[in-house]
Amino acid sequence: MMVAERKAVKEEEEYKMKLTILEKTEQNLIFELTEADHSYANALRRIMMSEVPTLAVDEVNFFANDSALYDEIVAHRIGLNPLTTDLSFYNFKEDCKCKGEGCPLCQVTLTLKAEGPKTVYAEELESPDENVKSVFPKMPIIKLIDTQKIKLEATAILGIGKDHAKHIPGIISYKNKPVLKINNEHKQFNKLKDNFPKQAFVEGKLNKDALLKNNLYEACGNINKELLEVGYEKNTFIFNIESFGQLTPEIILKTAIEKLNSKLDDFTKSLKKSKKI
Repeated sequence: MMVAERKAVKEEEEYKMKLTILEKTEQNLIFELTEADHSYANALRRIMMSEVPTLAVDEVNFFANDSALYDEIVAHRIGLNPLTTDLSFYNFKEDCKCKGEGCPLCQVTLTLKAEGPKTVYAEELESPDENVKSVFPKMPIIKLIDTQKIKLEATAILGIGKDHAKHIPGIISYKNKPVLKINNEHKQFNKLKDNFPKQAFVEGKLNKDALLKNNLYEACGNINKELLEVGYEKNTFIFNIESFGQLTPEIILKTAIEKLNSKLDDFTKSLKKSKKI
């Protein structure tokens, strides 16, 4: 269980939000956020989408391209290829010690050299850093016929989603936690049960877990409210993070919480300063 704490505008007040992981895989994370409101939930979602940095190719230099595609098209395809990202190592160029000139701490240069006939895949982008590679090795970049060649260097840097979509780390969504009231003993149950999908039942009865797992509760709630009534908890939210693979869902969430807390700290300081003025 993780806990995110945030001070309210009034100095003497404080509330705590609890974050409980419900389901976790390599690419997905589902968690429950309690004691929160819509403003915080939406701010957290927006920051995960737009301000969590990832590596992506920003510039491509071509030395040869005999393919049927223009340089710009190939560069665009490479730029949208997700790259694994180590946030503990790489810096934003503007914050780096090199002062934006470019160094191994703020950029990584990938190379590609291929000759047809073949299909060139993302795994053929060679990286000097073993921690930076294509998330999807078999993503096709270009198809070369006999005698066609391609040779290039691609420079990847850290960036954020609000500057370019190629830096968005995943798909993030949330909804209020549903509350289901099921009445399997209703006198009309046998008559109406055929109106419900089979996935909503376990051992012949409407089942809460089955309705939630298959995301059927909203559609089924309109069939008969006496059999199934759907409500929502006002201050409890279910989040779903589906990572594109540059970062794990846990890192996306942790980084977003840190950035949101930092913004709230800055906002609180500015309020205090304005009151003194």
